[in-house]
Amino acid sequence: MLSSLPFPRLRQALGPLLLALATVLCLLPFVALCWYAHPSADDFLQATDVHKHGRWGYMPHMYLTWTGRYTSIVLWALLNPVQYGGNITGGYGAICLLLLLALPAALYVLLRTLLADEFRRRTLWLSSGVLTSLLLWQLPSPAEAFYWIVSGYNYLLPALLTLLWLAVLARHAGAISPTEKRNWLALAGVLAVVIIGCNETNAVPIAVGVTGFTVLRCLRQRRLPWDYVWLSAVVAVACVATFLAPGNFARLGPVHEYSIMESVSKAALSSYRFVCNWLGNGALPALTLLLLPVSCRLWRLPDLPLNRLAQHPWFSTLLMAGSLVLVAFMGWRFNNQALPFRTRNVLYLFFLVGWFLNAHAWARYLWRRTERPAFALPLFVRAGLVLWILGAFIGGHTLTLRGQETTDNYNNVLLAYQDWLGGAAARYDAQLTSRYHALQQPGWLPDDTVVEPLQGPPYTVLFGDITPDVSDWSNQAYAEYFGKKTIRTD
Repeated sequence: MLSSLPFPRLRQALGPLLLALATVLCLLPFVALCWYAHPSADDFLQATDVHKHGRWGYMPHMYLTWTGRYTSIVLWALLNPVQYGGNITGGYGAICLLLLLALPAALYVLLRTLLADEFRRRTLWLSSGVLTSLLLWQLPSPAEAFYWIVSGYNYLLPALLTLLWLAVLARHAGAISPTEKRNWLALAGVLAVVIIGCNETNAVPIAVGVTGFTVLRCLRQRRLPWDYVWLSAVVAVACVATFLAPGNFARLGPVHEYSIMESVSKAALSSYRFVCNWLGNGALPALTLLLLPVSCRLWRLPDLPLNRLAQHPWFSTLLMAGSLVLVAFMGWRFNNQALPFRTRNVLYLFFLVGWFLNAHAWARYLWRRTERPAFALPLFVRAGLVLWILGAFIGGHTLTLRGQETTDNYNNVLLAYQDWLGGAAARYDAQLTSRYHALQQPGWLPDDTVVEPLQGPPYTVLFGDITPDVSDWSNQAYAEYFGKKTIRTD
């Protein structure tokens, strides 16, 4: 049947089908690994604190003594399955799965908003699947993104809400009636308050972006854009509530090890390394070239939300670069170290979205000046770019420059399949299930407890386990949760 079709129609039918199959195969192992996820570190710490103070007493206690992340505090208090006892892992994998599946859904909402009705829904879903696959491929740490709930609430969830926030702002900009504009603006304000209350990685770019856009709009229109002035004020109040919380000052670490200039220098170098790692295998530039004909077709639609967002390529590029350096600066200045992987996960997500937005913005800038009616790549160029992407997926990490971490540029999809089908995840699940059962037996284990360390744990799933050091804070949280005096591994 297919052989009787003309070649162009055959290629048109098979191309999306094969791409959809590839995206499903990229997502499949991460979905399967949700059933092997187990709590660790802060999951136990937050659960015991909730038991001590009660759910409603826990919230002000954390805000006053530990952190200003008020949204995260509410999530820790109400939606941490570990605190409900009984089956420790009950509901844990389900929340991991929801956070994972929310990723392509949020990308779909953003794409549908920016591209309006120019593409079919199945095409937009396919595009969100491709973006999800790119993210999973080079994500700095899948374990800290999807399989550690405290990190998921702190970083992944607000990142996804930020994508929805961008979609809401696009809806506000394209609304016609004043009532509709007010409703979208109000929703943008609510989302901003929720997002900023999760972590600084999202808060800082939002604050810089909204303020900068408001100033730019004011200069261009020579009047105050009151809607964005109001949104900037809401963002400022939320940032004050988060950054100046008493808990942030109560847990201040040692004095700054690096001066401001040293922190800026280290932040710039860290950002440079991040970008080199993310672009080093050439997959993103290759895919960008493949999408140039689509960009050329879209730029002539002035009312398209994507084009309104791409009006200022200099601003969007500087915002992405500046936000990356500023977030890295905060790590060096206030924590005296490079950003943790969970923060890099969020940065890579925004870099991925920002890369394609900026690519279209600069391509649009070029199309407008050349007034090119159409743009097409020769077949051999397209074939070469596709082969390059496939080669980078299969073995690109062996060819690119490595960063400071041994897993930089690794293909997480292949590692996830290895952890799943190779049995590492199942062994990890069996070892921890056996440990929980032993720790919960009354009177069988002494207060000073020694347990076997994990053997060959899966890289994709495990964030951290207890150590041989009984004074380690994660050991202490673990011991307190199970009612032991101390606990350690052999």
